Amino acid sequence: MVSWNRLFRREEKSAGDAGASSCAGAETAACSPAPVTISGDSSDVPAEGSASAAGDSSARRDFLDQFPGGMFRYKAEGDGPIDHMSSGLARLFGCDDEAQFRALTGGTFKGIVHPDDWDQVSTSINEQVARSDSDYVRYRIVRADGEVRWVDDWGHLVEGADGTRWFHVTLMDATDRVREKEALRRANERLEIITALSNDVLFDIECSTGEAHVYGDFEGRFGRAPEQPDFVVHRRCQKPCSLNITSYDLSPLMEQIGENSLVDFETSTPGPDGEPVWYRYQSVVLYDEEGNPVRHVGRLLDTSEAAQRESQFRRKAERDSLTGLYNRAAALDRIETLLASEDRACTLIAVDVDDFKGVNDTYGHLEGDAVLKELAAFLSQVMRKEDVVARIGGDEFLIFAPGLAAGPATDRVLEHLARGPFAAQRATDEAARAEGRQPAHAAPSISIGAACCLTPPMPFEELYAVADSTLYQAKEAGKAQYRLTVIG
Repeated sequence: MVSWNRLFRREEKSAGDAGASSCAGAETAACSPAPVTISGDSSDVPAEGSASAAGDSSARRDFLDQFPGGMFRYKAEGDGPIDHMSSGLARLFGCDDEAQFRALTGGTFKGIVHPDDWDQVSTSINEQVARSDSDYVRYRIVRADGEVRWVDDWGHLVEGADGTRWFHVTLMDATDRVREKEALRRANERLEIITALSNDVLFDIECSTGEAHVYGDFEGRFGRAPEQPDFVVHRRCQKPCSLNITSYDLSPLMEQIGENSLVDFETSTPGPDGEPVWYRYQSVVLYDEEGNPVRHVGRLLDTSEAAQRESQFRRKAERDSLTGLYNRAAALDRIETLLASEDRACTLIAVDVDDFKGVNDTYGHLEGDAVLKELAAFLSQVMRKEDVVARIGGDEFLIFAPGLAAGPATDRVLEHLARGPFAAQRATDEAARAEGRQPAHAAPSISIGAACCLTPPMPFEELYAVADSTLYQAKEAGKAQYRLTVIG
């Protein structure tokens, strides 16, 4: 760029009045098109009119026409009428020739610049040339086909022998660079938004330069500025680290997030196999200064694995390790919750294995465990999915059936439960005992006490006390049977 400016300056000093005659007066709005002439030192210029001079001029013109981008000269006053330009400038604007370019732009520098950018561009140029004779600006142009593109403008202010001031400019297409920069800015902004959503601290280290970019409120969380050991916790290479840490302030971003615009909850959607896929939904809405929504940004964070682990831990904490039924604490919590909100009749059923101690004494504890597991499977099979079935200790089981009222249906359920899972085996065992043989497996009977509450809600302790007392009645009456108490 400097070498071209230098050549242009020499042209002004050597051309003198000839340069002025190519443009009729400083007050003219636009000069007639004229070929761009780039001259070197006078000692290097062949005599005018010689074949060598014509060939050298043609070579220079070809070189200029092949230059990437466009080159031109415009008067520093007014709208900046252009007198010299390269064919590359016309190509940059999608024009076939100089005439089409001048028709598109009016043949002025102001006509080159996108109207929305003109005030900023002219102000920036004036500020820069007040300090030096060179300037650089980036702005948009509108091509002949209507496409808007970005250009980089390097200018140099030169004063001619007649006192006229000219800007000599090189224009290069910068659209790809602007788009890359905008994409990077968007990527960084998305990273900042994700950081704000998660309330985490993220970092990005460039190993080749040692640049460390930290996103999030590090100081708010840790009470100090970030340091190298915070991020290089475990060395993964032998190259020494020396980080230049830059922390990004999220305060301006948080100001764009409207009140109550942050949404954060966990939900699920059916997967390909119909099973729920759990994820965390987080989003924010960014508003402009007038309070109008500008962007809605969020993320879907996969939490399926964590949900499965939590479900497993919860199940392990809630379930009886032997039978897989709810344990006492989990069962009582669920029953109390249901009783507090239930407005239908409901029944609490207490189940007890008759003479279970004799089972352990005769057949051993492994057989006793087998009896409990088989009974648990039986109870789960007989009762509905919404019923709470639990082992509350030893050989005691508890069932809560919301919506199950006193009547024939309830009697059938209780009678079925009282038969238990071992009725058929007991008939076979009688034949074995008649022959003097000991049955191979235990087949105990079941006693049941049920309490039906017709008008809940009702405290669990009161309902359980009635069910337990009714179970005792069944035991006293000979076991292997059920008893039902209705609470009006």
